[in-house]
Formats: sequence, C-alpha cells, structure tokens
Amino acid sequence: MKRVPSFLHAIVIFVLASSLAASDRDKPAKSPTPLSADEIAVYKAVLRTLGKETSLNVSSKTHPLDPSAQTTGFDRPGCLAGIQLENLSSASHAYHELDTKVLPSQAMRIVDPKAQEKIVQSNDPSRTIRQGKTVKDAVAAAFSTGLLSLSEIAFDKEHRFAAVRYRFSCGSLCGHGSTLVLKQVDGEWEKLRECGGWIS
Repeated sequence: MKRVPSFLHAIVIFVLASSLAASDRDKPAKSPTPLSADEIAVYKAVLRTLGKETSLNVSSKTHPLDPSAQTTGFDRPGCLAGIQLENLSSASHAYHELDTKVLPSQAMRIVDPKAQEKIVQSNDPSRTIRQGKTVKDAVAAAFSTGLLSLSEIAFDKEHRFAAVRYRFSCGSLCGHGSTLVLKQVDGEWEKLRECGGWIS
C-alpha cells in the first residue's frame, strides 16, 4: 500500500481546516446587544402588517438579513430608493432571540423554530392530502401550524427607515415571504413598500 506523500497530507489538512474555519465564519453569531426600542417597534409593526389578530407562530430566533440573496429584492428598482442602510454588514451576520415583547397581539406566540419545523413537516399539505384530508382542510391545518421567521433589521443612519425580511413556511410547497421597507412617521413605524416577494 502506497503512503500518501507528507506534503499532500499537509495540503489536505490545510484545505479541511480552512473550510471548517470558513464555515464557522459563515455561521451567524448571536448579537451581544439586546433588541433596541426601535427594533422591538419594527418587529411589532411588521407583525401588525401581517395580521394583528392572526394566529401566528413566530420563531424565537431571527435570521440574518442577506442583502445578496435574490429574494431580498434590494436590487429591484425602487426598493431602497433614497435610503442608505447603515448596518447591513452586522445584520447579515447576526441573529437575536425574540420574546413576547415583539408581539402586538395575544393571538401570536413565540415558538422554538426547530420544534415548530417538525410540526410543519407533519402537517405538510402534500402529506395530509395523501392521508385523506380535503385540500381545504389540509391547507387550513398547515397555515395554523406554519412558522413565521423574521430577519435582522437594517436601519438608515437616522433610524427613519428600516428593512426587514419575513418568511412563512407551512410545508414543502406551502409558504411565502417578502422584504418590507418601513418608515418612522410621528414615532410610529409604518410599511412604506414591499419588495422581493416570493410564494411557493
């Protein structure tokens, strides 16, 4: 049996170590700072926009706001017209833990995303329809257990504008999402426009 030359062995180890280090760098890190009053207010405004009295399962963990993702829509004409987002770099590499402070309604609840994803999979309409549920009942059940995830928030320097993504997953072919751009008007955050929407 031939021995691998030591220099090849060293190269393999270097490549593996480099790829592991790169994957660690790519993993989002938990933000060391708690949510600010503006961040809480923006999340509340987004959830109100999606349906104040709607029963929603909101993930307890945010996801990074990736400006380069195709579905973000930042590259679409008019999406960020006249807005210069300041903290995109940190928002694209971090996450926060959410609690009930961000909820505008008692109809919504904070859930563990991994546990809820298992429930979403078990209630996937493509599965429950095969098990005998009607399309209407299968979709209704999937929506009731669907998982809503919110991204980190990017603000402009003056905190007059904010951008945040959301995604709602209710099965393999059941879900939607979008990027919302909000504006602060008289101390209240309001939806200004929507971009980068998708549906499955």
